[in-house]
Amino acid sequence: MKIDIKQASIVLLSALVILSFTACQKQNVQVKSYANDGLLGISDVNPNMPTSPTYHNYNADTQLMKSTINQIPHVRGSSITVNGAVANVRIDVPARLSDQELAAVEREAFDKLTQAMPRYTVKVSVARK
Repeated sequence: MKIDIKQASIVLLSALVILSFTACQKQNVQVKSYANDGLLGISDVNPNMPTSPTYHNYNADTQLMKSTINQIPHVRGSSITVNGAVANVRIDVPARLSDQELAAVEREAFDKLTQAMPRYTVKVSVARK
């Protein structure tokens, strides 16, 4: 028994000595950083910062969508519902429009909205009124 305890003590003491030597070595690590020039490193282009020119909220996004939709011919009105990253857009057009014109309004609205708001999955529906 004494030999086992003595051997275990020697092994434990050796491990502690080795560990203390390796843990206390000088670490010569230098962090390389880039200048704050906006090209590399830190910049202020985070879209969630209110001072960023790309900062948007749901209200600003829906206003931009409405102004985009209002540029399309035959649009009488619209309603926009934003749920996370999905924008459901309902467009009202005159009842006299043909099916081809209705499809053209829907396609143009979808194209313009996806170009203006790429962060959203846009779903467009057009109804005659």
